[in-house]
Amino acid sequence: MVETNCKFSSVGVAIPSFNQDQFLGQALESTFNQQKVSLRVALCDAGSTDQTLSVVDQYKNRFTFFRSHPDRGQASAINEGISQLGSTAYVGWLNADDILLPDGLRVMAQFLDQHPEYIAVFGKAHIIDDKGNITGEYPTKPFCKTKFAIHCTICQPASLIRRLAWDAVGGVDESLQTCMDYDLWWRLSKIGPIGYLEEFVAGTRDHPHSKTRTQRKTVNEEAISILFRHCGMVPRNWCMANILEGLVECQNNTYLGRRWQAVRQYIQINRWKAFLPQNWLLHSHK
Repeated sequence: MVETNCKFSSVGVAIPSFNQDQFLGQALESTFNQQKVSLRVALCDAGSTDQTLSVVDQYKNRFTFFRSHPDRGQASAINEGISQLGSTAYVGWLNADDILLPDGLRVMAQFLDQHPEYIAVFGKAHIIDDKGNITGEYPTKPFCKTKFAIHCTICQPASLIRRLAWDAVGGVDESLQTCMDYDLWWRLSKIGPIGYLEEFVAGTRDHPHSKTRTQRKTVNEEAISILFRHCGMVPRNWCMANILEGLVECQNNTYLGRRWQAVRQYIQINRWKAFLPQNWLLHSHK
């Protein structure tokens, strides 16, 4: 295991992985190329059957922890990985299809070094495609509970958390399949302020097989559950998204598809005239 100079801030990164050999090498290269941090990396692979182990073999002496066997899912792998990283000052995770930008960890760690009042920090992130080309910018904004309830304004790979804060909230919720980061930020926001950097520090990959694309219904359902749990109400955009995903499923049935197409079109046209008002949050939540 290779660890960078200990005079730098200690940072631990967990990487959950399953059959991501197409992207894993880029994720690992972007992580191990980080400079001016004392880095520890844990790779928790869920027993991949593709060429993942061949990719990992190129970096086998650089991991603090590595294992490959079936597990209880992504959230469980993240918690396990971070638990194996020792007492680093800061922690985060990088999905196997995302990347860190050069100097990204140092920039975030330096911010937390200089601002002890913040329990975590996040920066700006590019959206990249399956070839690694930049196709857009993730819509990050300084943390505000009202805006965060309407849309996730934090890009997970572009974030870093104090280890003490991570331990205080118990890591990510292992019952969640897709929105463990959204839930984590709500819990962290209850114990301290979250900082924001106007710098690009990571890239989040948008590709046809990502969870965001293939599990939209689960994403919407989990987000709604999280918002009820933490806020007691749900902004209308999440309600609309959940309904629309349900209507998409109905289209597989010819009869139901005909009956619901008109309803779906009406909802799309009038989506801002229905359901809960956008300013539903109480003043204390702003």
